[in-house]
Amino acid sequence: MRIIKLFKNHVLALIVAVGLITISCNADLTLPTYMSEIVDVGIQQGGIASPVPDTIRATSLADLEMFMTEEDEQTVEAAYAPEDADGVRTYQGSEGERADDGAVANAMSLPETVALALEQGVDASTLNESMTGTLDMDTVRAAVAAGMVPRDQLVSAASAMSDQMGAMGGSIVKQRAINYVSQEYEAQGISLSDVQNSYLASMSLKMFGLCAVSLVATILTGAVASHTACTIARDLRRKTFDQVMHFSPAEIGKFSQASLITRCTNDIQQIQMATTLFIRMVLMAPIMGVVAIMRVLATHTGLEWTIGIAVIAVSAVVGVLMGLTMPKFKKMQMYVDRVNLVAREMLDGVMPIRAFGRQSHELERFDGASRDLMDTQLFTNRAMSFMMPLMMFVMNCVTVLIVWAGSHGVNDGVMQVGDMMAFISYTMQIVMAFMILTMVSVMLPRAEVAAERVEDVLSTQSSIREPTRPKLPATSAPRGELAFHNVSFQYPDAREDVIGGVDFTVHAGETLGIIGSTGSGKSTLVQLIPRLYDVTGGKVTLDGVDVRDMSLSELRRRVGYVPQQGMLFSGTVESNLKFAGESVSDDDMRRAADIAQATEFIEQREGAWDSEISQGGSNVSGGQRQRLSIARALAKRPEVIVFDDSFSALDYKTDALLREQLAAYEKDSAVVVVAQRIATIMHADQVIVLDEGRVVGRGTHEQLLRSCPAYLEIAQSQLSAAELGLTDAEIAQVMEGGER
Repeated sequence: MRIIKLFKNHVLALIVAVGLITISCNADLTLPTYMSEIVDVGIQQGGIASPVPDTIRATSLADLEMFMTEEDEQTVEAAYAPEDADGVRTYQGSEGERADDGAVANAMSLPETVALALEQGVDASTLNESMTGTLDMDTVRAAVAAGMVPRDQLVSAASAMSDQMGAMGGSIVKQRAINYVSQEYEAQGISLSDVQNSYLASMSLKMFGLCAVSLVATILTGAVASHTACTIARDLRRKTFDQVMHFSPAEIGKFSQASLITRCTNDIQQIQMATTLFIRMVLMAPIMGVVAIMRVLATHTGLEWTIGIAVIAVSAVVGVLMGLTMPKFKKMQMYVDRVNLVAREMLDGVMPIRAFGRQSHELERFDGASRDLMDTQLFTNRAMSFMMPLMMFVMNCVTVLIVWAGSHGVNDGVMQVGDMMAFISYTMQIVMAFMILTMVSVMLPRAEVAAERVEDVLSTQSSIREPTRPKLPATSAPRGELAFHNVSFQYPDAREDVIGGVDFTVHAGETLGIIGSTGSGKSTLVQLIPRLYDVTGGKVTLDGVDVRDMSLSELRRRVGYVPQQGMLFSGTVESNLKFAGESVSDDDMRRAADIAQATEFIEQREGAWDSEISQGGSNVSGGQRQRLSIARALAKRPEVIVFDDSFSALDYKTDALLREQLAAYEKDSAVVVVAQRIATIMHADQVIVLDEGRVVGRGTHEQLLRSCPAYLEIAQSQLSAAELGLTDAEIAQVMEGGER
C-alpha cells in the first residue's frame, strides 16, 4: 500500500499503462488462438476454415439442399449468388454466418457429411425400406426425381446416417464437411495447395501484426513506467531532502546522518525500482491472468480444473518463501545503515586511526558489519533461488497433466490437437502471471521496508516549527537588541536541564563574551538564538519579539551564526561568501573578508575570488576555513553576530586584528562571542561565566577577575598573575571568597 500511495499524483500514467498492458496482453494471448488455427485448419484441414465453401457448383448445392429443411434451404440460397456462366455460385453472406455455429455453416455441415458418405456408398435401406443395395448420389437424385423418396424422409435419413457413423461429435462432423469442401474445390479445378498456402500466409501476417502491436505497446509501457518511476523518485528525494533540511539537530541525531543518507539515496532507489516493476509487471500479471482465464473458459475443453491446481501450487510456494524472507528484508536495510555508519566513521577519522595504529581493529569492525549484511543477503538470495526451479517444476507438471487429460479428449473426438496446444499456452500464461508476481516479490518486501523508512522521515515533525502568525519587530523597537529572559533548556529525553535561569541583554554595538569550562553549556546556549533548538523555559527575544514568534527565514536573516567547525561547500570563494543569497553584494563580500582577515590569502590564491573550494574546504587550512566561515556570516550584515568558539583556530595576532575590525565596523550589531581563551573576550562590554548551565559570574573582565573564582581559575590557566594585573594576595582573596 505504501508503494501504491506514491501513484496518487500519477493516476493518468497508471491509466495509460493499464491500457497499453491490456493491448499487449490481448495481442500476446491471441497468438495461441492463431497457432491453434494453423494446426487445426492450416495443417489438418488444408487451409479450409469453414464448411461453407467460397464457391460451389450449382449442381452440388442442389444435391446438398435435398438433405436440408426448407428453412435451411432458404438460408443457404440467400447466402449464395446466382450461378455464373460456368455454373458456379459464389458465397456472398457474412463471415459470422459461415463461422462455427453460424446459420449457413450449421445448415450445410450435415448435408455435406451425408453427401460425402453417399460418394463412399451407404446402405439403401437407410433412405427407403423398398430400396436395396448400395446407394450413391446418382441413385438418390433419380429416386427423388421419380418421387420415390420425399424430402422429409431424406432429412430424417440424413440424421439417422449421422447416428450410424458413430454418434459423431460436432468437431468430427465439421471435419467431414471440410473434406467435402476439399473435394468440391478439386472438382472446380482449384489447387488445394494454393488454398492452404494462402491461409497460412494470411495467418502469418496476422500473427506478425499482433507481435508488432505487442512490441510497440510493451516499449511504450516501459517508457511510461520509467518516466513515472523516475518522477516519483525525484519528487520523493526532493521532499525527503527538504524535510531533512528543516530538521533540528535533535531529529538529525534521532535518525543519525548515516541513516538519513541511506534513506535519501539507497531507500529511494529501491522504491524507484519497485515502482517500475509495479507498472511493468505487477499490473501486467493480473491483466494477463484475467485475459488468459477468459480465453480458457471460452475454449470449453473441460480442463479448467488444471488451472486451479497450478494456482494453488504456485501460491503455496510463494507463501512459504515470503514467510521465510520477509523478516530478513527488514533487517537488511538496518545492516545497510550500519555499514554506512561504520564506513563514514572510518573515513572521517582516518587520521586518528592511523595515528593510533588501529587500522586492523577498524577493518575488523567494518568486516563485522559487512558480514552481517552479506549473511542476510545470502539467506534471502538462496531462498529466492528456489523460486524459479519450483515454478518451472509446477509448469512442467501442469503441462504433463494437460497433455495426459487432453489426449483422451483428442482420442474421443471431442477436442482437436490445436485446441489442446492453445489451452497449454493459456495455462502457461496464467502460471507465468503468478511467476511474474513471485519474481517481483523478491524486491517488493525490500522496497516496502525502504518506503516505510522514508515515510518515517517524512512523518517526523521538526521540533523547530514555523509560527502560525509570524511577528516582526516594531519599527520603533531598538535594532539588534538580544535578550535572554530566565532561559532554561533540556534536551529531548533528558532528565535535567542543561541550561537554567540565564538572563542577559546585549544591545547593538555591544559585545557579550561567554566563557566556561568544557561541557558547561556555552554552545547549547548560543544555539538557542537562531533556533537550532527551542528553549524549554523562559524566552529569547530579538528586538523585543520572542524568536519563536518570528518566521525562521526572518530570524536567520537577522542572525549571523558561526559554528565551532567551519564548514565550506564545494564551489568558489565567492559562492561561499555569498551563501546568504542575492542580497549579498560584491562590496559586502569584500568588506566581510577584510574584517575576517581573509582578503590577503584569498587574493594570493590562483583565481582569487573565483578560486575553487573543495568539498568541506579540505583544500584550505583550518584557520583559513574558519576566517572564510566568519566572513560568510558577516557578509549578510546581520543584526546579531554569534561566534561559537569560532576563533579557536586563529593565532593570537589574527584573533586580535579580527576583534579590532569587528569593534570598528560592526557598531550596529550585537556581538556574542563564545570562547575558551581569556584574550578573546577580555575586552567585551560584558562577560558571563557558565558552570553546569548556570551563570556563576557576570561583569567586565576586570570585575570578574576580582569577584568570580571560576573566571579567575580559567584566566590563571592561560595568563600569569602579572599579565592579569593581580597580586598573589588578591588571587588568594578571590579564591577564598569562592570557597566560602
